[in-house]
Amino acid sequence: MQSDLARKLVIVFLTLQGIGTFVWWAVLLAFPPAREPFLAPGAPDTTLLAFLVPDLVIYAGGALVAAYGLLRQTRWAWPALCVNAGAAVYAALYSLALPLLSGGGWLGALMMLPSLVVLPAAVWLLRPRVQV
Repeated sequence: MQSDLARKLVIVFLTLQGIGTFVWWAVLLAFPPAREPFLAPGAPDTTLLAFLVPDLVIYAGGALVAAYGLLRQTRWAWPALCVNAGAAVYAALYSLALPLLSGGGWLGALMMLPSLVVLPAAVWLLRPRVQV
C-alpha cells in the first residue's frame, strides 16, 4: 500500500524544487556575480547559462507537473515523477563531477544532493503496485 504521507512529502519536495529553481535562476540572471560559486574556475558564464532552458522546462517545470499529478492522483503522475527524477539525477551527477574535476562549483553540488537522494527514493516509494 502506497503511503499517503510519502506522497504528500514528495509533493512538498517537488513544489519546493520547482519554485526554488525558478527563484534561483531569477537571482542568477538579475545578479551575475552570484553565478561564480556555480562555475568551474575560469569558466565563462555561458557554461552555466546553457542549462537555463533545460532546468526551467524539465527540472523545475517537470517537478511542478509531477507534484500536480501526485496531488490529483492521476495515472500519469508516476511517469512524470520518473522523468523529473531522471533529469534531476543527471543534473546532480554533473554538479558533483564539476567540482571533483575542476575544484570549483561546490555550492551547486551541495544544492543538488537532496534531489540525488530524495527523487530516486520517491520513484521507488510511489511506484505503482500490482494487485495479486
